[in-house]
Amino acid sequence: MKKILVILCLTAFVVFLGYTYASAKCLIAGRGCCSSHGGVCGCAGGRSKCCDGTLSPSCQCFKDDVKGCLEL
Repeated sequence: MKKILVILCLTAFVVFLGYTYASAKCLIAGRGCCSSHGGVCGCAGGRSKCCDGTLSPSCQCFKDDVKGCLEL
């Protein structure tokens, strides 16, 4: 029983570390990025994609498949 508990704790710890590491690489879009277009909902062509479908003229993003955040 102790071995199962230790394995579960270690697994949870590794998952937590992985999530924390992945989140640390993700930056929230800057103030004003798509502020009047419903917020940032993704990326397209290196620009922040607004939730209304327009592209932000001033905000960049670096990974197209990350929705709602910018990954360095």
